[in-house]
Amino acid sequence: MTSVRTAPPAARPRRRDYAGWRMVHALAVTETVAYGALYYAFAVFLVPMRQDLGTSLAVLTGAFSMALAISGGLAPVVGRVLDRFGARPVMTLGSVLGACALLAWSQAQSVAQLYGAFVLLGCAWATTLYEPAFALVARWFARERTRALLTLTVVAGFASTIFVPLSELLTARLGWRSALVVLAVLVGLCAVPHAWLLRRTPADVGARVDGDAAG
Repeated sequence: MTSVRTAPPAARPRRRDYAGWRMVHALAVTETVAYGALYYAFAVFLVPMRQDLGTSLAVLTGAFSMALAISGGLAPVVGRVLDRFGARPVMTLGSVLGACALLAWSQAQSVAQLYGAFVLLGCAWATTLYEPAFALVARWFARERTRALLTLTVVAGFASTIFVPLSELLTARLGWRSALVVLAVLVGLCAVPHAWLLRRTPADVGARVDGDAAG
């Protein structure tokens, strides 16, 4: 008796109109800006800051380390807020905080003022970088989660490639303080797609995880 082989089930096509993918594409851009302006650009400003503020590299990198500690310490709190309210309010506020941190940093005339700006910067890291973005992806994707995360991280991986030379160019043309103001504007603009596009769950827009049809 001849056995009949059944073809493996075809992979479901990716739904291009699924709101989850629009959010992933928007986050790929805003994460690139956030990492580039709030994180990688710091190295560019070390030398001019040291000269302008008359302090040591150890003091300046201490501010960066403090911001890292604040970001890590806030992670459980931000996680609870994400569980309850979703990424939209968290990342919108985070972009505003990031812009305020960069503006405060640009106006710092003393080490104390610099450290105050980096307190805000640590809060901005906790609310704008990968953690809240990944939490959103986890809510909106199951079968397509790996692809969504890969899309997000591959694009955002160019943050240093873009923003380190951009920050160097701005510093050379405008000075480090004005360069930070330009970066603050870019970070602040990220609040727009965060507020406009991000939603808590697929059910909020009448969809299902991965954009699957009901039933």
